[in-house]
Amino acid sequence: MILFLCISLISFAQLVPPVELQTYYSDVDFSQTQMDLFNDLAVETASKHTNFLTYTPGIWEAAKITDEDPVNTLNVLLIYGYNDADGNHVTDRSRSKLLNGGDNGTDWNREHTFPNSLGNPNLDSNGSDNVPYADAHNLRPSDVQMNQNRGNRKFGEGSGNAATAGANWYPGDEWKGDAARIIMYMYLRYGTQCFPSFATTGSSNAIDPNMINLLLEWNAEDPVSTIEDSRNNYHANTSNTYAQGNRNPFIDNPFLATIIWGGTQATNRWGDNPPADVEAPTIPTNLIASNETATTVDLNWTASTDNIGVAAYNVYVDNAYYMSTNSSATSITLLSLSSETTYEFSVLAADLANNTSGFSNSVTAITLAANTSGDDCVFETFENMSANSSSYSDRTWTGDDNSNQPWQAKRARTDQTLNNRAIVIDVRGSSDGSITSPTIAGGIGSLTASTRSAFSGGTGTLDVFVNNILVGTLPYNDTAQTTTISNIDISGAVQIEISENTSGGDRVFIDDLSWTCYSTTCVFETFESMPANSSSYSDRTWTGDTNSSEPWLAKRARTDQTLNNRAIVIDVRGSSDGSITSPTSAGGIGSLTASTLRAFSGGTGSLDVFVNTTLVGTLPYNDTVQTTTISNIDISGDVQIEISENTSGGDRVFIDDLSWTCYSTLSINDKIITPLKMFPNPAKDKINISLAENNEIKIEIYNLLGKRILIREINKYASIDVSSLKSGLYLVRFTENEKMITKKLVISN
Repeated sequence: MILFLCISLISFAQLVPPVELQTYYSDVDFSQTQMDLFNDLAVETASKHTNFLTYTPGIWEAAKITDEDPVNTLNVLLIYGYNDADGNHVTDRSRSKLLNGGDNGTDWNREHTFPNSLGNPNLDSNGSDNVPYADAHNLRPSDVQMNQNRGNRKFGEGSGNAATAGANWYPGDEWKGDAARIIMYMYLRYGTQCFPSFATTGSSNAIDPNMINLLLEWNAEDPVSTIEDSRNNYHANTSNTYAQGNRNPFIDNPFLATIIWGGTQATNRWGDNPPADVEAPTIPTNLIASNETATTVDLNWTASTDNIGVAAYNVYVDNAYYMSTNSSATSITLLSLSSETTYEFSVLAADLANNTSGFSNSVTAITLAANTSGDDCVFETFENMSANSSSYSDRTWTGDDNSNQPWQAKRARTDQTLNNRAIVIDVRGSSDGSITSPTIAGGIGSLTASTRSAFSGGTGTLDVFVNNILVGTLPYNDTAQTTTISNIDISGAVQIEISENTSGGDRVFIDDLSWTCYSTTCVFETFESMPANSSSYSDRTWTGDTNSSEPWLAKRARTDQTLNNRAIVIDVRGSSDGSITSPTSAGGIGSLTASTLRAFSGGTGSLDVFVNTTLVGTLPYNDTVQTTTISNIDISGDVQIEISENTSGGDRVFIDDLSWTCYSTLSINDKIITPLKMFPNPAKDKINISLAENNEIKIEIYNLLGKRILIREINKYASIDVSSLKSGLYLVRFTENEKMITKKLVISN
């Protein structure tokens, strides 16, 4: 899952680059956090890398300029060096620019701070005159013997001067910040080839397990040096002969690392620093495992609290780290589990400073036998279709979901079997065979179906649309295959259509079509957990359905009535001040829904709804049950809801099934107007871009050598050929007017 940070107490609004850097960083949205900001910076860093230096002589000549000793301009500074007066050349900190070469005892050479052999693949896999082997931001002057002493040892804990530290290498107190910011740059610039964990030992970061916390400590403890700024400024000025064109953002502002990965707080060179955080979050409570399927288990827990804010929850399976969730999540679906297996789960909370809570209570769950569909909103077996027929005709039938709307198919026959009865649609030539589901509530998370070409046919794919948005494809050939399209994630009522997307086409079996529910509901309170039935109008407290550590509160309320099962009734007659107040809930609020009814005799009226003391809407009531949704509330962070009377006189009012959806200001729809899908990912031959609306979007694909491979503008849909791209990580930038989003693309040829 994608990790987003919603911490309101840290003022990221201060992250405005100084005037001299604003042009360079003009395409970066510094209101973002964590991997969203990382991706933006990655695109910027790659796209600005326009001059690819040769290892010889380019790096030699660049280093003589960028690493010039500010005290002696005839010399260069040597990374890891610390003493020019001890008579030991190995420890030299400064040496003549002219003594570059390979002689041990007199020369300096080029140290790969991120060792060549620790890249995956090696940094010189494309030759020594190619990036990343010849990236000047990674290469620093070093004494030849000191360079050999380091070898390809990983960085590790230490103190004092540069030296081996067990099997590892400590770069020295003066150079550890430089080393950390270089490793961060290499990760930003070259992605999976240069994970920090490849080159550094220590504990993994809670937000990004590829980052090592030791680097964040060094980044904070050793401020940016004059030499680092000099190197950065030289390489950003493309009028310089040996300038690459790009910068190391973590030199410009070490605090960017804090925003992305948390950990020890670094200096904010672009604004004031928030106070250091030394307080750990509270322990998550009330961990519950539920909804077991053959391969998934749902976990829910009560949120932790923290003096600054929880950054992530780390989930453990059988006492081993499994994954992290975002800061607002109090639930997760664990995937890819083994069927009929007992698992033990626990959760801990981490904050931005990498303070961690203790473990929650542990719970166990047993996954079901394989081939269960208990997690699905819809599972259509096509067993209820009309009588077997070999003709290709339009069909309607009531599906397994017993919806009051029919399933529909065009150019379909019903006399074939795949997993028992199956439907066959004809998509040959101009035939427009398709399947359309009823409109069904519950949203869609992922969709699964079995397919096979019928009779004599070829291979191809079927398009899958949800509410007219193309979300993926189902491949077919002459053998049965089951395909899952993941991360569709559309809430509300959905209608699915499956039709042909390749010219020519075939006749195609489709069977066992299912999809999982998707809901953005943060809270759903049924009032079933209220204290024992009572007809008196009194103040009430109870633990709600979300098992929050804070109680629900009600004034002037009775608990002996039913609406949708048990309901609460508040008294707002005359001077009575009946009300309901929720616990404080993380995750924000998008829209709120509740059922209401005037109790006993009375008139009509409405109840005010407040979020964090701000009036956001009203819930009407009369003598019939009505369910009302207040949309577009859109408040992020922690929220508390209060419902009370807004009309004079008032009545006694039933309230039941109160719920609200989550809301985050970091959602995709806030960064780009038109919802879009990019699939498949990983990709081999092509990627498909599908937009919900007919709006113009600019698409740019960058490789990790900093070259823009493609630029296109589309209105609704595009299929882009990527068969010529080598395996690896790419960055895709989508721009609509002034808004932009970046996605990673993996090519796996």
